[in-house]
Amino acid sequence: MGQAPDVTDLDYPEPPWHMHGFAVMRPVVVLASEIAVPSELEVVQRAGRATGLLAYVEYRVPSALAYRELAFLPCMVRPRGERRPLGHFVAAMYVDSEASVAGGRNLWGLPKRLAKFERQKNRVRITADDGLQLELAFRVFPASRPMRSKTATLQVKAGQIVRFRGEFESRVAPASVKIARFTGSGDGFRGFRGVGRFPRPALAWSEFSAKMLAPDFPGASQVTEAPLRGSMVY
Repeated sequence: MGQAPDVTDLDYPEPPWHMHGFAVMRPVVVLASEIAVPSELEVVQRAGRATGLLAYVEYRVPSALAYRELAFLPCMVRPRGERRPLGHFVAAMYVDSEASVAGGRNLWGLPKRLAKFERQKNRVRITADDGLQLELAFRVFPASRPMRSKTATLQVKAGQIVRFRGEFESRVAPASVKIARFTGSGDGFRGFRGVGRFPRPALAWSEFSAKMLAPDFPGASQVTEAPLRGSMVY
């Protein structure tokens, strides 16, 4: 498996990041036994299954950084021993910007890696040096409505829980997202081959605007919010 290049010393914008762009997200169901999270966190599950997201995002000018992103969030997590979930767990995240890699890792503890993105109309292919080859085909349906939402993720960096929070506005429409091809062997994609469809449809976020807030570090007594329906990670 290829090693992720060390780009964490590159310059990147200070938060909050004001972002704009397009995204499609497909809800997924993952076997909880296939998900590996740090010991400081625990998977939120029901009957041995967890719900998560597969997301493809294009951050466009005038975003703080312009780049493309693929993220696999297999589950919701909470601090171990706490009752209330705080956010999604990002198991794998690929981008085509070194500055995004540096900012994502240093600020929010996100496991970003560099990848190559090739889009042709409603298909996108992502390849990376760790063996990832993923091709998505998506379709956006015409009916849309305005939506405001918030989201959060929980990661662990140097033994400390780090929380990302974002606030979003967009027009949201139902969509279909199909996995046309997948090859990958990294720990971040454990359980991905067996993902099941969630009853809710995929969603497309058109011309969204978002504010990515500075990281915070919730302790065991600081359980204050849970991600909302329709939430999305950047």
